[in-house]
Amino acid sequence: MKMQVQKLREVLKILEPVVPRKTALPVLHNILLGEGKATATDLEVKISVVLPEAKEECLIPFKSVFQMLKYVPGNEIITIKANKMLNISWESGNSSYALVDPKDYPAMAKVKPKAKGVLDGDILITAMSSMVNYCATDETRPVLSGVAILPGDILDIAAGDGFRMAYQTVPLSFPLEQPLVIPSRAAVILKHAWDRTPPDVPPGDSLVKLVTNKRKLEMKLGDELLEVCFGRVTIIIKLISGNPPNFKQLIPQDIPLKIQLFPSDMERAVQRLRVAAKDSEGIIRLNWTKDTMTVSAKSDEMGNIEATFPVQAEDAGQTAINIRYLLDYLKGKEGLVTMGITSDKSPIVFRHRSSPLVIIMPMLVK
Repeated sequence: MKMQVQKLREVLKILEPVVPRKTALPVLHNILLGEGKATATDLEVKISVVLPEAKEECLIPFKSVFQMLKYVPGNEIITIKANKMLNISWESGNSSYALVDPKDYPAMAKVKPKAKGVLDGDILITAMSSMVNYCATDETRPVLSGVAILPGDILDIAAGDGFRMAYQTVPLSFPLEQPLVIPSRAAVILKHAWDRTPPDVPPGDSLVKLVTNKRKLEMKLGDELLEVCFGRVTIIIKLISGNPPNFKQLIPQDIPLKIQLFPSDMERAVQRLRVAAKDSEGIIRLNWTKDTMTVSAKSDEMGNIEATFPVQAEDAGQTAINIRYLLDYLKGKEGLVTMGITSDKSPIVFRHRSSPLVIIMPMLVK
């Protein structure tokens, strides 16, 4: 079979994050070509990309071929043949690899949909990817290691690791009866594939329509599997079993004290405390009046370090917070952030424009 180098490179780039670096099943280091598509899986997520030129079934070693094609001109035509060896050739060169039987490549169960719908992909995938940093990274409670999509007239999307959580309502609907939990890694893979898949636009449509057109995706929910289709890409995700916490119930309803601040001011001040905060388990203290906030950290070696910046607060107050969680939240934000708190021992609520509401638990200090 023959295909253009640049086209195969683009397909391999979409498949890249689902090809495992380490696995007990070496065949997964390959991608499967055949039936007009290219497929990769790590047994938890499967991606298929339409590739009409892939007519003959064969496995190609992802890492070796991907690295090799970086140095072949994109406009070259390659020929792939699978006989006693897998041979890939082009006008000025060729490469050969051990042949692996495509019958050894594992098949992932097909989704038998019990619910399906068409949604605005930009809204859904952006919301899901914004939750990934708030997922748990350990396996003690698997249901916390994913992004939860919660049922309702419109969807709520949430994630939390027990110390902080994020929550956002999106103007989308899908016929869910129970919450579904998508592994955080699958949410990252979805964003990766979405960003690298151009929208389908009928011939003759203008550039303006291309830019303003809403990109749709189709979602099909089966038993413990979710299928997401957009453009030439189909992704099947194995969902996390179990019910997530009632995230909405964790959001304080009455927040008597609110502080407005510029995130860049706070980030600069907090960055000065990083070295000292390492000696105090990452704890930094926040003390504020109606017009200034002072952040501080104590270190046995460096003593007390503090920095002050302007804020607008309804009243004076204090709390303590984990420095890493705070810097993670502030990163890349512009404009005003509103910080809400009930008492120095209550959860700290952060709001910023249309980004998710974020709650960070306080650190208890003497």
